[in-house]
Amino acid sequence: MNKLGKLIAALLALGIGLFIIVQFIIIPKQNDAAEQYVIDQRRPLTHDLENIIPYRFLYMGNASNVFNLFNHLPLNEVEKDFELKSEAFTLIVNYHQSVSEIGTNLVNQSLIYNSTAAFALIGNLEKIEYNFADESFEVKRENVKSLYDDFSQLTKSNSIWNQQVRNPLKDEKYTDNCIKSILRK
Repeated sequence: MNKLGKLIAALLALGIGLFIIVQFIIIPKQNDAAEQYVIDQRRPLTHDLENIIPYRFLYMGNASNVFNLFNHLPLNEVEKDFELKSEAFTLIVNYHQSVSEIGTNLVNQSLIYNSTAAFALIGNLEKIEYNFADESFEVKRENVKSLYDDFSQLTKSNSIWNQQVRNPLKDEKYTDNCIKSILRK
């Protein structure tokens, strides 16, 4: 075999090797990372603020925007439907599972996180009613705002959001205190 033939064979072997590496190592790792990101968006302690910023809107009257926001917040995998009471600036979220099925701690963390996100991103939303199969909760904007020093700054950066909203939810005592101060059963 001459030099050109050897060069072509070497390039072919290199190409096949690179194809195998990309196809069976790199692409599966990327797919796993993408799947993990989707799973992380279901929980308040791993949720990414950047995932919901596109749903910032001054008015709750944009129903599809509100629904899309909640479909990108924690508990997004739980089947639900929505009602808007525009005259009362109220959103009703009806979950089709019970708190006991989902888990009390996860529900509490999610209600704090989701309410904070909704009030921070939807300018005129004043109240959210969460209905589960076994319990109902009511959250008002004023109660959520009272949890934070400067509510208007929460969504300015990931670091502020994580420091003031997401990370404190790791402390069960903090979560319990927040639930007592913002929820009316």
